[in-house]
Amino acid sequence: MSAYYDLYETPDVQNTGEKQPLHARIVPSGTYSQKEFIERVSRYQHFPQNMVDGVLGAVIDELGNLLARGYIVELGELGHLSVSLKCTQKVMTKKEIRSESICFDNVHLRTSKNFKLKVRREMRLERVPKSGRTVSKTEIPVEQRLQMLQEFLKKNGGITRIEYSRLTGVARLKAVDDLNTFIQEGKLRKRGAGRNVFYVWKLEE
Repeated sequence: MSAYYDLYETPDVQNTGEKQPLHARIVPSGTYSQKEFIERVSRYQHFPQNMVDGVLGAVIDELGNLLARGYIVELGELGHLSVSLKCTQKVMTKKEIRSESICFDNVHLRTSKNFKLKVRREMRLERVPKSGRTVSKTEIPVEQRLQMLQEFLKKNGGITRIEYSRLTGVARLKAVDDLNTFIQEGKLRKRGAGRNVFYVWKLEE
């Protein structure tokens, strides 16, 4: 699955009056809730959901405890977490600073080089389709869409409606029709409910 981006105008912060170069920015594919993330890890990494939920909760609790005590915490290839502070009022010398003038500011994650390389290797960028564009007259045949779907499922295990729409280039309503047809034909099986619905290859269950 590709990550989608678009190009945006860069603000003229210096007020030069000159046209500024465009910059690229990721268009978010959506947001994973903690519950959805746990379900995904459980599904693709083959761990029980309650185990993933328990471990994640324990990690969050311990991180909060250690960071609050001034530790820097390393999480393997993910990177390091640390805390920053801020002064609540302007001070010019150390003698002016009192404990009550210093407070928590933020938690920072400094990702490791290996993690950045991992994301870079797996990322496939694609320009976001323009809104209001006309549908292409050369729509991919359903047989080819099914083949693309099967190849995707072999690599990823499951697919959502939005992922299928982006994979094949069909509109979202058409994507629903395709997926329902594949279910009726015995090729797919529907899993989950509501926002957590995804589809798996029935013939390989």
